[in-house]
Amino acid sequence: MSIEVFLLVNLAADLALLCVAARCSGCFNWRRALASALLATGFALAETLWPLPHFALPAQVLLLALISMLLSGRWDFRTWSRPALLLCEGALLSGGVASLCLGGTRSQSGGVLCALSGALLTALTCAGRRAARWQVHLLLRSPTGTARFTALVDTGNRLREPISGLPVLIAEEKLVRAILPEDGYRILSYSSVGGGGRMACFKPSGIWIERGHRRTRAPDVWVAVSAHPLPGAYRALAPCEFANYSH
Repeated sequence: MSIEVFLLVNLAADLALLCVAARCSGCFNWRRALASALLATGFALAETLWPLPHFALPAQVLLLALISMLLSGRWDFRTWSRPALLLCEGALLSGGVASLCLGGTRSQSGGVLCALSGALLTALTCAGRRAARWQVHLLLRSPTGTARFTALVDTGNRLREPISGLPVLIAEEKLVRAILPEDGYRILSYSSVGGGGRMACFKPSGIWIERGHRRTRAPDVWVAVSAHPLPGAYRALAPCEFANYSH
């Protein structure tokens, strides 16, 4: 196989896998996917020309993390961990099938192990997709800018802004920093199983739910700003009124 064909085949396979992982993670972007595919293809070429067996596994793990962060566009672990998991599943499945189909007798056991590991991770991910149905991709606007993030529809979130009676969306401060107003805040008291406290909240000028290239105007809400990370894997909790808009 010529070097040109090797590069094209690797680039096509990497780009397909990365696009699938990015779309499943809700962070698809053609430029980031292509840049990630070029990075992975360059690594494959370097590994072929200058093999370093003792550093191969650590380098692949590091490359997987870099590509996942590049795909998601964020350096936060909770944001890029999902594409990293999907890429790991795809690598295990494809590597295991390739070893079984193309490898010799010695690679049969390794191929079976890789394929079974990939299948198990995929099954666990599919089981976790049930929670993903309660996700909403939000676009918020204010006079100071825009913010995009994914929120979990929390049916237990019954918070209401006391004056207007509107529902409240809870978001970590990092997510909404670009749209924080200079004034107009209201203080919201809350209580939960883990305790209670107070949060400052503001009303964005507009909020939409994004599904691909479509946008749907969402119900008016106030946004409560959490100065501390929220428990669990999600960085924002939407009120139960958003249940009809979730996936």
